[in-house]
Amino acid sequence: METENVTLAAALIAGLLSFFSPCVFPLVPAYLGYLTGVMTQEMGAAKRLPIWLHAAFYVLGFGLVFVLLGATAGLLGGILYPIMPYVVRAGGVLLIIFGLQITGLISIPWLAMDRRLELDRGKPRSYGRSFLVGIVFAAGWTPCVGPVLTAITLLAADSRTAATGALLLAVYALGLGAPFLLVAGMVDVALPLLRKMNRYLRAISVVSGGLLIIMGILLLLGLFEQLVFWLNATFMAPIGS
Repeated sequence: METENVTLAAALIAGLLSFFSPCVFPLVPAYLGYLTGVMTQEMGAAKRLPIWLHAAFYVLGFGLVFVLLGATAGLLGGILYPIMPYVVRAGGVLLIIFGLQITGLISIPWLAMDRRLELDRGKPRSYGRSFLVGIVFAAGWTPCVGPVLTAITLLAADSRTAATGALLLAVYALGLGAPFLLVAGMVDVALPLLRKMNRYLRAISVVSGGLLIIMGILLLLGLFEQLVFWLNATFMAPIGS
């Protein structure tokens, strides 16, 4: 599958949507506090650098897991090449269900369960610990990140190469991690803005769910690759010429 243009952009957008999901975005201040041991109201300009460093190690932690996941998915896609069209179509059905759940059109209780691996809050706040928290985040956080991550992992598997799969998930991690780093680097300015933006989370969820449904339909009908080729030929080729 051609991934250098459109699918990489899709992975980046997917990461951004994951950041703005209802179970990540509202908890960003709590995450920063948990990583650093600093109360939200004490996060001023003087603490920007240590907060940003904790956030950077956190992003590196979950980024490493996502890259390994992408490489594994691409490798498995190559091994399962003869049946990959069926796997992708089954994944399309799954994405449609996930999209309907996120938009609120259906309610499946087990999809709404939040599974997180908790760490001992009594441990000292070190950058290595923040890296470990990032690994735990990637390994155990569902369902908000899960559906969008599933979509990108399907693309990684359909690429049928470990390198391409790793690249797709690295770009996804970039989309998820870059806003987090931006907030951490401007924490005293960003936190009040985050509180104001919470009112738009429902609309973001509807958009995210709608995009998952559309992507699921395209994968189910075998039209996604055709769409990618058309978008590359229409929009990307003139840029590269």
